[in-house]
Amino acid sequence: MSKLDLRGISKHYGEAVAVDKIDLSIEEGEFVSLLGPSGCGKTTTLRMIAGFIRPTAGTISMEDRVLSSAQTSLPPERRDMSMIFQSYAIWPNMTVAQNVGFGLKLRKLPKPEIDRQVTEILQITRMGHLADRYPAELSGGQQQRVALARAIVVRPGVLLLDEPLSNLDANLREEMRFEIRRL
Repeated sequence: MSKLDLRGISKHYGEAVAVDKIDLSIEEGEFVSLLGPSGCGKTTTLRMIAGFIRPTAGTISMEDRVLSSAQTSLPPERRDMSMIFQSYAIWPNMTVAQNVGFGLKLRKLPKPEIDRQVTEILQITRMGHLADRYPAELSGGQQQRVALARAIVVRPGVLLLDEPLSNLDANLREEMRFEIRRL
């Protein structure tokens, strides 16, 4: 049984075809990259997997449970997935610790458990010393680590990354590739 299955996934916007009949099976523990030129449908595919966009045709299943089809779509918060966007999408009015703990708070975990998990993941991502800082006080690489910590602290079944390293310089991009593989 595959972890994630896409069968005949398509997305049309009127006459324009953004994604055309993709079939893909991803096994537990696999690291898969979607490659192609700008505008070829990579982000649209990720957004369909995450549940932000409903496919025009086909099905998306996770562990044999249908998440999306042209008729129905499970909302993103019920998919056991996390997504890191190119822009990181971290909240400027929250500290690093608050940003990282937000998903746990939404899951209504007790505050001591949220604090414990946030502390643990900030240590793993080497951000513990920055827990009380706000995003405007962080470098691009540090903001990227906040987004990564926030995405993995909830222990998703699938982690989706939409060009999260594209805003970083070459040295930091290589360091973050290693960190993502390590985590």
